Amino acid sequence: MAFSSSVTLPLICPKGKIGFSSNNYCMLGKLSSRSCASSFNRRDLRTARATAMTAIEAVPKQESSPWLMLPPEIEAGKTSYKLYSLADDKVETLCPSDEIRDLRLTCRGSSHGWLALLSQHDDGFFLYNPISRRHIKLPSILNLPTYLCYHYKGILSSPLSVKKVILSCSPDEDEDNCRVVIVRDCGNQLAFCCPGRSKDWTLMFDENRDSYKDCVYSTKLKLFFVINFNIYGRRLETWDLGDISSPKLIKVDEFNYFTTIQSFLPYECLRIEKFLRRKCVHIKHLVVVDEDLLLVIQYIMFGVGPDGSHYEQLDERRPDRCGYMTIGFDIFKYDDSEIGNFKYLDRSSLGDLAIFVGKHSHSVAIQATQFPGVKPNSIYFTDGCYTGSLEGDESDDEYDHDHFCGGGGHDIGIYNYQDKTVSPCCYYPCDVQSLKTILPAPIWFFPN
Repeated sequence: MAFSSSVTLPLICPKGKIGFSSNNYCMLGKLSSRSCASSFNRRDLRTARATAMTAIEAVPKQESSPWLMLPPEIEAGKTSYKLYSLADDKVETLCPSDEIRDLRLTCRGSSHGWLALLSQHDDGFFLYNPISRRHIKLPSILNLPTYLCYHYKGILSSPLSVKKVILSCSPDEDEDNCRVVIVRDCGNQLAFCCPGRSKDWTLMFDENRDSYKDCVYSTKLKLFFVINFNIYGRRLETWDLGDISSPKLIKVDEFNYFTTIQSFLPYECLRIEKFLRRKCVHIKHLVVVDEDLLLVIQYIMFGVGPDGSHYEQLDERRPDRCGYMTIGFDIFKYDDSEIGNFKYLDRSSLGDLAIFVGKHSHSVAIQATQFPGVKPNSIYFTDGCYTGSLEGDESDDEYDHDHFCGGGGHDIGIYNYQDKTVSPCCYYPCDVQSLKTILPAPIWFFPN
């Protein structure tokens, strides 16, 4: 199949700025989303407010500025971690502890100032704080049931496939009540443990499991929220993991959402927008803001050519000639006063809020004015389709084979939620001409 375009489209990614631009609506138009009713209510959760407000509540002040964890540096056989500080606009260098210095590691989570690391040397799984250099051993996941999942070369089943690791808090703050939740790759398994105390993982799915997309913990409500897309529909699950021996699934909310197209746009713009929306991959992120729960939808376009144009037909013989890029976001706010609706947030609703999302990062919302260099009303994102080992060994890299299409690790940027544009994210450019594989993919890290 030739690398050719069957639909003539304008540039998706002009140099220096990409996205659903409101200043050039005929390029991409506007994406917005709504949702259908669902079955959550305040009494069932014993948590949320009587009414949902349009504006987002103020978030508690964070103790540290966000860092971007870059690919490590290896000199003379020794590995050092590189982290870019947004506030200081500089790269910090941290040396790993002696216990992990010589291990080949894969990062599977960044939460509350801790990294969840898998050792390719001995299949060890542990939490590591690169600031204090403390590490906590986690139970082996080799004993968990292994499920078959689709691989682009056939059927693949890996006992070490972990998509995301979420902590309820830092073990340094409250180790007895700290819980670690893992989402296995292919999304078909949830399990949790108490770090430093549990000898095994406790499974926490029910019989209708299928594909868990993301997980987040609410400190105020002391509950985990998980989104699950299965054969029965879209579900929002709420879990109480206070009792280690008996995880409680408090409520399952069946929900849906759909996008609308603004009727005032010219016909050609509507045609282009429908085409682009159909071609995008939708990545779901859950974010807790005080007592509010947000659902953030990330739109990733595949088939982006070297000049920034989109190609409907891709050359399977030359996948390196096509790439992918994030071109937009939509945000929904959970509203229990309307029987569980996720209500679409308009473009000015974030205010001073900045949201950080990524494939292996715990999604975090902060107040931008508290941190120099952080932009308000913005979404900071890292690559949602590609990961890789900490050593950068391409023979052992891991990525989403269903979605991967050239490059990898490069999809990093800052999305302005009001004007719908993407700008370079601090350390890396975002224009298509500069795309190259970044191995392993950078992740967000909040020092604790």
